[in-house]
Amino acid sequence: MVHRGKLSAACGPCRSRHLKCDQKRPFCSQCIRAKRECFGYRDISGGRFYDQTDEVRKRNSPSSASSSALVPSPSHKRRLDQSASLPLIQQHIPVLSGPLADQGAAFMLSRYPARDRVVGGRGPVNGFLPHVLCTPAGRAVTTSLNAAGLAALSNIHQSQQLMLRARETYISALAELNEILSDETQSISNSSLIAVGFLGMFEILTCNGRPLLEKYLNHAEGSAKLLQLRGSDQLKDPIGMGLFSQFRTNIILGNFWLKKPTPSWMIELSNEAIAYRGNGASPDDELFFLMAQVADICASLRHGAFIEPTRVVKEALKLDTELKSWAMFVDSSWHYAVIDNPESANENSCDSPSRRVYGKQYHLYPSTVVSAGWNDYRFVRLILLEVVCALSDHLARKDEVAAVEHQRTISNCTAVSQQLAEDICASVPYHLGATESSTLEDWNGTPTGGMTRLIWPLFVASDCNGASPELVKWIANTLSRIGHGVGIQQAVVMSNLLKAGRHLSWLPELGM
Repeated sequence: MVHRGKLSAACGPCRSRHLKCDQKRPFCSQCIRAKRECFGYRDISGGRFYDQTDEVRKRNSPSSASSSALVPSPSHKRRLDQSASLPLIQQHIPVLSGPLADQGAAFMLSRYPARDRVVGGRGPVNGFLPHVLCTPAGRAVTTSLNAAGLAALSNIHQSQQLMLRARETYISALAELNEILSDETQSISNSSLIAVGFLGMFEILTCNGRPLLEKYLNHAEGSAKLLQLRGSDQLKDPIGMGLFSQFRTNIILGNFWLKKPTPSWMIELSNEAIAYRGNGASPDDELFFLMAQVADICASLRHGAFIEPTRVVKEALKLDTELKSWAMFVDSSWHYAVIDNPESANENSCDSPSRRVYGKQYHLYPSTVVSAGWNDYRFVRLILLEVVCALSDHLARKDEVAAVEHQRTISNCTAVSQQLAEDICASVPYHLGATESSTLEDWNGTPTGGMTRLIWPLFVASDCNGASPELVKWIANTLSRIGHGVGIQQAVVMSNLLKAGRHLSWLPELGM
């Protein structure tokens, strides 16, 4: 699904001639004066979004050479009897019974975090599902959920047959979603937004190489337009409020990659959300506004347009101080525990591909939502500090007198970046089932939703200033285990990129 922008409501003859149409009924004045036949006006509500169903069906057909369906190697191929239930033999995943068509949704419901939302903030989509599945648009949610689940299962089992079934289900979900979006009322329902979210997750689960984010960002762009179209009304019920808080964060994170500023309507709706709740800004709200400012700084550097690098560095350091202050004084509901690593030296060897903990400590969080919030905070600080280091290095080479001060700034930012990267690594054991007394992994309870939000902070941490070879190696191995353990193909691609020594820059070309 791609948003097509604002469509003209003019009649056909005026549109083709690029004339201003007064849109009078039954015929416009331009056509009457020119004595042209006017065929009336089109329904613009049904054309706001571009239906990619045919395009996706062609791309994902078995005969398509560009199809990214996973083809297993002979040693890993599982032959599946599609008329019977799917036997799951991956050692970390329990056996699921029942028709193949239902197993994708069952897997996602068992793996998507269902813990309580943070008050006033984002929350797991699973908590909203019972309220939307019974709605007229609920079928699109079920189908998109099933597509994502089948994709994850196909990755775990390296099954081409399952991936083809997943892609067929994805195509059906696109068609059902397009039907919903053609209806002015249903297009702005909670169900349509959740369906778009699961289709975006499908792209993360099936990402089979570079580019890493472009297909996902098509759905993120669609969800952004839906949030805008839903307007203030979505903030009047708890489900709409929770979805808005979650999706605005996803959109901001996507804007870092696109180098786009935060849209003004999102800031306005976020302020309205605080007013609707009536209990002041939540930690999630405060973090969102800080993330939006960081995104705006990155967007301002696009195309190398940094006319005043000294001013940008000053603003970035001030914003970093505000982010640090947010972390120091955040509400107690966001506090987490720091646990000493109980693993032995041999278990924690940096040469072990299954090493569970990086460093001497790991974190335990109140929920996956809070963990995602903290990693968003670390993620944006890493990017902000990278901006500071890049511009400070530029200034040091331009001004020998001030070079010492700029090098000191780079050194300080590098030390902070190293700590932030290690904190991101310390959050991993919690997602894999660690407790206060054990770091043993519980893949049966590993939440797929939480993992999709963890892999990008990990990837950015591996490329931060001062990242050691040991840290990069641990992150590469961890991404591989996550990818194969819960079926997130994008994590496997990231792991392979790191092992090949390849990197992706989140900064625009600074033209330095």
